[in-house]
Amino acid sequence: MADGADSVDEATVAAERLLGADESTLAPAHLPFTRQLSVSGTVTGSLADSVAAAGVPTATMLEPLRALGTAIDLERELRNGDRFHVRYEQTFTIEGQPIGVGRVMWLELKTATKGTIAVHRFRSRDGVEQFWLPSGLAASPPTIRLPLDTITVSSGFGWRADPLDHPPGPLAGMTPPSEPAAAVPPPEPSPEEKATIAREEREIARARAGFGTDGQLGNARVGLDPGLNSDLDRVMAERRARARRKKDEALRIEREEAAKAAEPVVVVVAPPPAPRKLFMHEGIDLVANTGTPVYAASDGAVIGAGPNGRYGNWVRIKHAGKLTTVYGHLSGFAPGMAPGSMVAKGELIGFVGNTGRSTGAHLHFELLSDGRPANPDNHPATRRSQLAGADLERFRRQVAASLRERDHEAAELLVSAHRPPDANACDGGF
Repeated sequence: MADGADSVDEATVAAERLLGADESTLAPAHLPFTRQLSVSGTVTGSLADSVAAAGVPTATMLEPLRALGTAIDLERELRNGDRFHVRYEQTFTIEGQPIGVGRVMWLELKTATKGTIAVHRFRSRDGVEQFWLPSGLAASPPTIRLPLDTITVSSGFGWRADPLDHPPGPLAGMTPPSEPAAAVPPPEPSPEEKATIAREEREIARARAGFGTDGQLGNARVGLDPGLNSDLDRVMAERRARARRKKDEALRIEREEAAKAAEPVVVVVAPPPAPRKLFMHEGIDLVANTGTPVYAASDGAVIGAGPNGRYGNWVRIKHAGKLTTVYGHLSGFAPGMAPGSMVAKGELIGFVGNTGRSTGAHLHFELLSDGRPANPDNHPATRRSQLAGADLERFRRQVAASLRERDHEAAELLVSAHRPPDANACDGGF
């Protein structure tokens, strides 16, 4: 009885203390609390289902799965048997019931196809908290995506020649060929050439008459037919005439070439072609077939849609962060595309075409930052962020600490699995 009385008195004293305590002292004991939990397992089917089966709420995994999708195709590159580790933060009531959606702090996936891939939650100096790959590259798509699924740039941002300002061709300035002129008669021979021709004719005539150059050649050939002697003399005379003409022609050509070599060389330089006009190309041209779908580069409000001069059919969208995008030369618009309508990132807005001042089917895409043209190829809004400097050092320390913590937990589990049972627990002793 005494023991019971003492117990009642102690309970009464404890109750009186609680009733008399300050409410500010008791409140923290009844407030929700946050705890970090770790889960590891093997992929069977989808990663989302496997992690949910291990105890992580489905809603908690939505954000990290999107981040992980920037480094691996979770539908095509994941295999049964791949391992995962998730560390997440969850808030509970005083009774131990979870409150709200948990926050994954980091997720690691060991795959057979791409090795180990992980994403870590980190807040940079600019106050933005998001997931990052271990290299410090943001595990999130850029703010502005390019508007086509397949990107082939045919003309970049900057100064360029006007593609419609064609330079003159190689035959420019030449007159068309006229009708062929009548044949020009050969020039009259010079007096020297006339004297040579007359001398050759006399020699051949003498040969035909039976006289050689040394007298009567026919009489010198005893026993031969006089008619044959005459033909031989004629042939020889013609050969000598041809040889003299060839020699004279060679001498004439040699004298002409020597005279040309002695003349001064006159070089005629053609005037340079007129410079082509340059203009500022305030966007990039993306080659695609007519009818290729064009998508909104980011969430925003349509502030222009319709024919617009050199742009042809044109859409202009205003986005957050003082960014604006322009899409030109469209062949048509998506249904409902009109000023004042709202579009989501990746939503269909039109189709590639060749309208306006264009030389072929393509999409002209512009990015304006605070109203000024910017190069879509290297603007920060079109690229994934990369940690650097002090942020990168802090992030690396955080990643290293997370890995040490994971390894420590794994070692503790291994020791517990091989620890012998407590002897007192087995025999039920006091």
